[in-house]
Amino acid sequence: MFLENLANFEWMNEPPLVSFTESGLQISTQPLTDFWQNVDCGFSKNNGHFFFSPAKNDFVLDCKWFFESIKDSAQCGAMVQIDELNWIKIGLLSPNIYTAQIGVVVSQEGSSDWSMLEIPVSTSSLWFKIKRCGKDFVAYYSLDGDKYTTLRMVHLSKTKQEVTAGAYACSPKKEIFECVLEELSLKKL
Repeated sequence: MFLENLANFEWMNEPPLVSFTESGLQISTQPLTDFWQNVDCGFSKNNGHFFFSPAKNDFVLDCKWFFESIKDSAQCGAMVQIDELNWIKIGLLSPNIYTAQIGVVVSQEGSSDWSMLEIPVSTSSLWFKIKRCGKDFVAYYSLDGDKYTTLRMVHLSKTKQEVTAGAYACSPKKEIFECVLEELSLKKL
């Protein structure tokens, strides 16, 4: 079932180590990768690993990630990208190994912002959902795959009819992050 859902997905910045296992898509991230924009300060990162599919009109994107342990600044989650300067991502965005956080980053016209919520450090699986309704995007997360919590709603004014949507992972610092994408689906509403 998992493989059938991936027929239309492809990589942007494919990780150096990626393979299919019984659990799902096993990824080892490249160090110094991220998605972040601050064109005013001359800083732009668009080299994270993004496994995406084209998506038109309204949709819901769902994914589940598993990871053995939290790494310093390592990330995995769901992302919708209009272009390099306009996107939304929700995922594990922990600032260190002692604090687990889910964060939502929104980039509009080359300026990223970040909102976060602390979660239990013992967490090793997370579910993420992004729902699109026109130019509005709603980001959700779940600790158990059943009860979802809304974390943020954002209006992306540069949204086109067709965008790219999928799962992402990256390592902004020098450490490799190993994670497994266990579920991924993209459904029209």
